[in-house]
Amino acid sequence: MSAEPISPESRSPGSRLVVAAGILSLLPYLLYHQKFAQLFWFGDEFDLIDQIDKTGFWHWTWGTFAENFVPVFKVLWGGAAVGLSGSYAVMILIGMLLHAANTVLLGKLMRACDLPLSATLFAQVVFGLAPSNVETLGWSVQWSATLSVTFMLLALLSFARKPLGYAPSLWGCASALSFSRGVLTGILLALAAMAAGTPERPSVVRRIGVALLYVLPAVFVAYVISVASQGNHKHLAGHGADAFVFGAWCFGMNPFYLLFKVASWGPRTVAALATLKLALFAWVLVKSRGNARLLFAVLFAFELGNVTLLGIGRYHTGLMAATSSRYQYAAFLTTMPPLGYWLSRCLKAVPAPHVVQKLVVAVLLVAVSVSLCRSWSNEIGWFSDQRGVDSRRILFTEASPPEFSVPGIPFMPMGRAKELIRKYHLH
Repeated sequence: MSAEPISPESRSPGSRLVVAAGILSLLPYLLYHQKFAQLFWFGDEFDLIDQIDKTGFWHWTWGTFAENFVPVFKVLWGGAAVGLSGSYAVMILIGMLLHAANTVLLGKLMRACDLPLSATLFAQVVFGLAPSNVETLGWSVQWSATLSVTFMLLALLSFARKPLGYAPSLWGCASALSFSRGVLTGILLALAAMAAGTPERPSVVRRIGVALLYVLPAVFVAYVISVASQGNHKHLAGHGADAFVFGAWCFGMNPFYLLFKVASWGPRTVAALATLKLALFAWVLVKSRGNARLLFAVLFAFELGNVTLLGIGRYHTGLMAATSSRYQYAAFLTTMPPLGYWLSRCLKAVPAPHVVQKLVVAVLLVAVSVSLCRSWSNEIGWFSDQRGVDSRRILFTEASPPEFSVPGIPFMPMGRAKELIRKYHLH
């Protein structure tokens, strides 16, 4: 990532296509709007609103939540939950718009790092339309994960445009304060600062100084999490092997296991998919140059950091949980750019006129988009039944539901959940 000025792209056809790909990511929401409209407040969302009600908004904002210290997420999510008349439909719509923004930012970052337009659009289309992201996009508490990605992409994009500047540090801080995984953003920026080639050729001292500026917010948040929050990191002794295995399964299985609907399960499947992913990253790191290579290295580092944190935080849930829908978003983010680059190089190697190559890319993008959108039908169907139809029935129509049967949060009394529904007009 260099400090060379980037020519204005806002008027170029490529830039318009990058934005169009972001808008395209809203297509599943538009096609299956009625299913999305059935979704209702679930699990942790009731817990968060309960905490707001008991402690007050601002006191709640600065408290820890599980293994997270996330005041930025809390201000945005809590403000929307309390200030938008309790409409879950609006919460989901905001989450979808945030996802569309992430899709655009991913495209802009890839283009800023000199990646081909075909690679960029392919990565955006799959990342934007993948149905295995259903839980991330259909559960508003997952704003935490998507917000951290938003700020990470903004940090990397501002770094690509001005390495060793101060703006990336601010975005990196916001990422760390949105989700526990966001602490990786500052680390990635620090690594990029030490590796990036810039025309100014700054001294090693300045590079180290800027790297520290990038990483300090992450260190601060990590310290707060380690001291003040509750989570598996407090009980890791004797479970290092469990954490490593869970992280390895997350690395190997995601996102290809759900994306390709792999039927087999077990160590051989994990090994095969992990080998495929490693081979892909190795290939792009060898074949790419300059900004593109640095971006791929950063994405690979993010992938390793993410699965490490997942291993520490979720080893107790069992290996079957390694392919959970909520873990796909980051995996798509890291894997689709190198996959898109590999595909673009394969297409470019085909001996055909340029116009024919462009036509093949267009047909491929349309086919992939149609296939992914059609696959949403099954995913949003069962998800909305579980998180919407069943939840509404239990909370609103059952005559005498069991006292501890609040969907997704069995330790909350049913009476308390109904009190929160009335008080905050949850609908």
